[in-house]
Amino acid sequence: MEHSKRLIQKIVEHIAQAGGRISFADYMQHCLYEPGLGYYAAGSVKLGQAGDFITAPEVSALFGQSLAQQAAALFKQGLQPHMLEFGAGSGKLCRDILHHFESRGIEWMSYQILEPSPDLQQRQQLFLKQQLSAEAMEKIQWLSTLPESFNGLVLGNEVLDAMPVNVVLKQDQWLELGVGFEQDRFQWVEWAQDSAAIRQIQAIDRIQQLGQNYCTEVNGNYAPWCKGLFARCDQAVVLMIDYGYEQSEYYHPTRNTGTLMCFYQHRSHPDPFIYPGLQDITAFVDFDAFAEAALAAGFSVTGLKTQAHFLMKNGVLDLIGQPDSDALTQMSLTQQVKTLTLPGEMGEKFKVIGLQKNLDLSVSGLQG
Repeated sequence: MEHSKRLIQKIVEHIAQAGGRISFADYMQHCLYEPGLGYYAAGSVKLGQAGDFITAPEVSALFGQSLAQQAAALFKQGLQPHMLEFGAGSGKLCRDILHHFESRGIEWMSYQILEPSPDLQQRQQLFLKQQLSAEAMEKIQWLSTLPESFNGLVLGNEVLDAMPVNVVLKQDQWLELGVGFEQDRFQWVEWAQDSAAIRQIQAIDRIQQLGQNYCTEVNGNYAPWCKGLFARCDQAVVLMIDYGYEQSEYYHPTRNTGTLMCFYQHRSHPDPFIYPGLQDITAFVDFDAFAEAALAAGFSVTGLKTQAHFLMKNGVLDLIGQPDSDALTQMSLTQQVKTLTLPGEMGEKFKVIGLQKNLDLSVSGLQG
């Protein structure tokens, strides 16, 4: 709580300097990324049973093995065998991919991890040193910013949902909501009646169907993120895995309170003003908006499929059918596949979108 109080004071000072209110995206940026105090910039455990939420690599090594099989198929088509992972979390995805490469004799040249959090960099390094060979570790590099140039496969698992979002509300007209500090707590306040977020939401055709008091989010980070990555790549395939919707579902009339969610010790709730710095704040991905931003940056869009489809196409069921596995191991692996692929679990909530630059390769997980 002392940690949270220090971050609250920092944000309150920022609000005062800004004239009494800031955008929600600014507030979310502070909560997640304020150096030494933000959720992703401080020292608590985020992932797994001891953390606040579980990602697919925490569920099963089969997730990373399936991605490794997709990577191998792309390398066979001529993609440079280099990997760049955004936000590597606990490091388990990297470990599982490289273990699979080693077990199948798949040649790879480098694995770069773009991780802006010094704390998470240190945790990943300690974990991977215990899990991988010294030879493999020599080919892994940690970055805090994009490399100057990159050719190969770019991976991002649950990266887009952690980008700060703007919050907009439809009344007689669209308003953007911001954050103020009153009565000793953060409060929703009106931020703007004309802003980039409002213009972005007004450009979506289906918003005409939405009723009064419809609240939702707009992510203004897709465009600069895609432009930045495009500028640093020569030939690349990009695979982003995240929970989200196409706009027909994202801006559905029944989803009138948006998709903003917070996670604290494996409990979810919609209040971003509780425990700043101690809870994760996320919003679902608008995959249509992300695809449009990618196209505008110069990428081609290869496809969008559910996580279940992607994993099945990359042989996740074959990975559990090892003849030397005992019955208990088979049961455990089968349960892991169910969690990763069933509609009521991660299978349809999570989707995979593929981009390419200066390539036209077949991405098996996005076919059919």
